[in-house]
Amino acid sequence: MARRWLFYLALNVLVSAATMLGVLYWWDRSHQSTAIALPSPTPLPAGYTTPLSTALPSRTPRVYVVQSGDTLGKIAEKFGVDVDELAAINNIQDPNVLAPGMQLVIPASSQTEQPVSSNPTITPQDGEDFPWPVIDSVLSAGVLGNEAVKIVNPGPNATLTGWRLRAPGGAEYAFKEFSLVAQGAVLIHTAEGIDTSIDLYWDLKEPVWHSGDEVQLLDALGEVRSVFFIP
Repeated sequence: MARRWLFYLALNVLVSAATMLGVLYWWDRSHQSTAIALPSPTPLPAGYTTPLSTALPSRTPRVYVVQSGDTLGKIAEKFGVDVDELAAINNIQDPNVLAPGMQLVIPASSQTEQPVSSNPTITPQDGEDFPWPVIDSVLSAGVLGNEAVKIVNPGPNATLTGWRLRAPGGAEYAFKEFSLVAQGAVLIHTAEGIDTSIDLYWDLKEPVWHSGDEVQLLDALGEVRSVFFIP
């Protein structure tokens, strides 16, 4: 009797083990066959990089110094803003009364109307050498001893005899006999001095340039070749 009981017990253990192994075997096969196939990533073109979003620089209002002869209407037209808006921002009660030296806040939205640029304002004519000399920058505006306009020549050798620099009030510097070599530069100093091949002097007693001024470079025929706005 005991032997028969042990036989059935051993048989039951073997059947249970076989059943468990079978279940594990089929579960493993079914798990492998149902594995989710992930799509392979699409390769990017050679040299391609994912662009990053860049924050646009915020605009800030600029300041314009009123010159002799300025009116609020002219200033508004110059910067492309509404005259009423300009008067309101600067708390101007009477737009007909402006004093030279007053500082006006120009709305930031108008800055695209007055770019800082030295590009010529006319197109070259047949037979003209281009590019011609242009105003590159204005150094130390308002400081007589250091104030100067820098003119560069990106093109071939150019003769500037008879050319002029014009300030907003109408004051002009006239070039005497002078040539600017290709890729060269010259400084037009407001103060007194002795002319050289790279430095010319206006011989004035006070500064002529101010923030917000428009500087014009005219050729010998009076055509505007370059315009620069002093920040």
